[in-house]
Order: sequence, then structure tokens, then C-alpha cells
Amino acid sequence: MVAQLAAELAAFAALAAAIIATSGRSMALEFGTVLAVAVCVLCVWHRRRDLLFFGVVAVAGTVGELVFVHFGIWRYAHPVFLGIPAWFPIAFGTAGVVGARIVATIDSARGSS
Repeated sequence: MVAQLAAELAAFAALAAAIIATSGRSMALEFGTVLAVAVCVLCVWHRRRDLLFFGVVAVAGTVGELVFVHFGIWRYAHPVFLGIPAWFPIAFGTAGVVGARIVATIDSARGSS
């Protein structure tokens, strides 16, 4: 359980680091880096449930961002796709997979104690 949780937290940290490290740089670099993290995450966790979480959270997160941008709640300096950065859907999907895995691991540990 501890090793599994550590791997999941490391994946989340890698996603966050990719976003922070490339923020404000080339959009292609941001997109490529986030995509690379997503590919690595999906190579490790790729059950049907993982892919479902990726898709649902990518779509829901992106739709939420589009609504916020449309109504002027916030805006992005370098939007590429309908007012948001192109890498957002991939980042949302990746965070969905990793987040679901973290919750499942913690839930499993609580149930076994």
C-alpha cells in the first residue's frame, strides 16, 4: 500500500512539476511535457476504469474551464483552444486518473486496518 501510494503521489508531483516548470514558456513545450507525463501515467495505470476517469475528468474539467473563461471569471494569457491552453484537457485527465488511484489506495488502506 505504501509503495502504491508513493507511486501515485509521485505521478501527481510529476504532473504538477511539468506544469510549473514549463509555465509561460513555449506552448509546444507545455503541451509536450504534460502529454509525456500523461503517457507515462497511462502506461502504468491503464485499466478500463483509469481510461474512463481520464476521459470523464478531461471533458468535465475542460467544460468547466470553458464556462469560467466564457463568463469572464478568469482568462489565460496564452489561450490556444477556445480561451484555454491546449494542454488543459490532458492535465485534467491525468489528474483524474491519479486522483482516483490515490483515493482508492487510501480507501483500501482504511478498509484493511
